[in-house]
Amino acid sequence: MSREEKRAFYQRMKKLGYREFWAVMNEFHTRAYRLAEKHYGEAMDIVLQPKQKAAVVAKAQEIRELWDGIEEVTVDVTGEG
Repeated sequence: MSREEKRAFYQRMKKLGYREFWAVMNEFHTRAYRLAEKHYGEAMDIVLQPKQKAAVVAKAQEIRELWDGIEEVTVDVTGEG
């Protein structure tokens, strides 16, 4: 993202209301989380056998849903504090 694009994005964010801002942040966090999942999936395709990959994916989902109680990735559950 260029400096001009960052500035334009910042200006758009400043104009958003409270609810709209958090909706945009939730979308960005969800997209970033999905991209990380894609990267890890591609890495596992290269390094692991299919059964091993399936086991890792299942365990990651279990940890996210059962341990952390996160069924949907949002700012509410990804933020600190």
